Amino acid sequence: MSRFWSFRALDTLFIRDGTPFHRGEEGASQPKSLFPPTMKTLQGAIRTALACKQGWKPSQDPRKSNPLPEGLGSDNDLGCLRFKGPYLRYQGKRLYPAPLLLFGKKDEKGWDLTRLAPGQSVYCDLDHTKELRLPKLVNRIEDGDLLAVWLTATGLKQVLAGGQPSGDEIYLTEDLWKEEKRIGIARDNQTRKAEDHHLYTVQHIRPDQELEILVYVEGIPDEWHPTGEFGIPLGGEGRSAHVQVLGEEETNQLLEEDFGALPDIVLTGESKIRFTVSLITPGYYENTKDVIRLGPPKIPGECVSASIGKVMQLGGWNLKEGRPRPLLSLIPAGSTWFFEISNESKAAVEALHQTLTGDMQEYGMGEIVIGIWKEEGVT
Repeated sequence: MSRFWSFRALDTLFIRDGTPFHRGEEGASQPKSLFPPTMKTLQGAIRTALACKQGWKPSQDPRKSNPLPEGLGSDNDLGCLRFKGPYLRYQGKRLYPAPLLLFGKKDEKGWDLTRLAPGQSVYCDLDHTKELRLPKLVNRIEDGDLLAVWLTATGLKQVLAGGQPSGDEIYLTEDLWKEEKRIGIARDNQTRKAEDHHLYTVQHIRPDQELEILVYVEGIPDEWHPTGEFGIPLGGEGRSAHVQVLGEEETNQLLEEDFGALPDIVLTGESKIRFTVSLITPGYYENTKDVIRLGPPKIPGECVSASIGKVMQLGGWNLKEGRPRPLLSLIPAGSTWFFEISNESKAAVEALHQTLTGDMQEYGMGEIVIGIWKEEGVT
């Protein structure tokens, strides 16, 4: 039986990004926290809880880990487990990263918004051999910015349908969590004393008390899921989260929620379908450069433009081998591609909505939603 797991931070969280952060590394960069945590972090917490429920205990020597119970995988695979998310829920409302095609600003009068759409073909440094269509503003807004915000299901539906969200459907990052800098000092594990000249600075995240992280867990028998509420370590710096495995009824309600239902795919006067592909979870792809320019693999049609967030570097520490894990480049949630295709492929486009793309799909990576766009001046 599949269930949603709900995580709430008990204090601050430290979910490190790919910035070097182990003894002996040079550099003045301060490690930052990724939020929401990627599934790489969350799956470790979930699998540990599932294993402990079956009597598993971690090894006292981190280089000699005990094998997980059968079905829960190993260091390199998830076994029979499959995940989707993570998703956010705030004050009972599901929230989703806004497609990166909204531009605007907020003042005392409210939001002033416009959209991005593919512009005229130009030569640029992305490809010197042919002209490309870069995104442009449909309407000019002074002192505006590209919006990396969160939308309710209603707001996401409005954007996917080619419109703009109303102000009460938009949540800023600072509405949901705050960033806090912390200063620490290294400690000798043998003497348990602080070491001289070993100060460090990190950035923690303090989520709002009403903010939840939801993960959809499937592939295991229902009796494997823990019952009740419990605490679990999450991320670094000894931080913990409150966890609740949602019951069957609440899980089904979440699955039935309309989170950005597929808009009506309309045909243009040129017998084309113009649609957008937007990530609602980070995507991992073997060839990031090609995906940025051409869109996720197996998307039919021609990618004519894109609005992509800054690529994330996901790192981590390999306890078993005592060294950093190789960095993974993730395309962030919200990244959006603009496509065109002939109207004969309408069914193929509609079938893409809420599917997974790229690699590491078992971790919920690369979930997409489909929207529509139109040429400026074309109805």
